[in-house]
Amino acid sequence: MSGPSPASCWLRRKRLSGEKPSEKLLPDLSAANSEQRLAVSPVRTWIACAAALVLPGSGHLILGRWVRGIVIAFGIALMFSSGFLMQGHLFKPERGEWISWLFSFANMGIGLLYFILLAADIGFQLAPNQAAAPTFEYGNTFLLVAGLLNMLAVMDTYDIAVGRKT
Repeated sequence: MSGPSPASCWLRRKRLSGEKPSEKLLPDLSAANSEQRLAVSPVRTWIACAAALVLPGSGHLILGRWVRGIVIAFGIALMFSSGFLMQGHLFKPERGEWISWLFSFANMGIGLLYFILLAADIGFQLAPNQAAAPTFEYGNTFLLVAGLLNMLAVMDTYDIAVGRKT
């Protein structure tokens, strides 16, 4: 039979000494500690979010988060280009096809590049032999996830800008 755990002994010693064990273990997340998490102006917040939606990673760059912005931009660009290399295609909304609207929304998350490719009609045509490629569905998934990841990056930009996240 084993005795009390080392953690319970440590807690008992802390209680006997009058010190609260949580004072030094947990970070202070109260409003008094707000100088660590400074929010930017509402105008700059919306500019950063709009920029992040148009060009992946640019919102973080506007907020001064250089490394995070570059990693996001590189990661999303890599996923997007990998999707095309795996012979995936982009979706555009089609009347009567509700699933195409959902997939189009996910693809639109990539930002300005989606609309440029839509105007040029590049990547939307499905060739007969393209669907037979073994990587076709993987390519579609990579393209969809690239757009959805950019939408998450926009939300991350907003959280940083309003001071919820450092």
